[in-house]
Amino acid sequence: ARRMASSSFLKPFFLLLIMMCLGLEWGGFPALSYYLHTVIEEVEIPLDPYLVAIFLSAYRAILVLFLSPVINKYPRRRMYLSSGVVVAMALLLQSSYNFLAHYIPQTIQLYTRWTPLLAIVMQYTGFSMGWGVLGYNLLGEIMPSDLRSQGSALLGIIQNLALFSSVKMIPVIISSFGPGFLFGVYCCSITFVIATAAFFMPETKGMSLEDIEDMYAEKSSELKEEKNDSKKFEIIEKKPKESI
Repeated sequence: ARRMASSSFLKPFFLLLIMMCLGLEWGGFPALSYYLHTVIEEVEIPLDPYLVAIFLSAYRAILVLFLSPVINKYPRRRMYLSSGVVVAMALLLQSSYNFLAHYIPQTIQLYTRWTPLLAIVMQYTGFSMGWGVLGYNLLGEIMPSDLRSQGSALLGIIQNLALFSSVKMIPVIISSFGPGFLFGVYCCSITFVIATAAFFMPETKGMSLEDIEDMYAEKSSELKEEKNDSKKFEIIEKKPKESI
């Protein structure tokens, strides 16, 4: 319990908590997973909802196949922030259009009615660019090795609670305030996660697990003494033996 109260555990844990709960569960993705048919009808996409759902599922699968090898080639922090910006822009576009659609002239709506579908495609694109997977990659890297299983279990419990609350609130928010407000909440959540990641998310590409753990380790006097003793021991071993 004392180890879990240390900053070497709490700092990465709360970063992952924000990324998982707010970035994923309150980022609009459960709405597309569990209420896609309802969302398509609410945002008034001029196509059969089932055909749109099939198209979006196929598009997401193709993106994952093509972008998965690309994600590992670039710095993870940059990919996470870039994909987050794409998701935030998609949610902002979705929210703004739903608020302003009633004020758009009918002649212009013939072209703008495809905006909700474009926003959903953008959201799936940002998710596949790294927003959906890099948080889980980071979970296996920045959590302390001796508390990784406990931290992952605790994080999973809280994330499931966030998912439950998000799914249950979707029909309530839509019926009370409309889809524009729902996607506005998701946009604010994603924006907060991007700002947090910009300040606190480390770049782990090319680093060993030991180096990553040292970034969060508390620099106690005992740790310094152990490192100094090990260095002295290495220096003594490197000295040539005196001839007899």
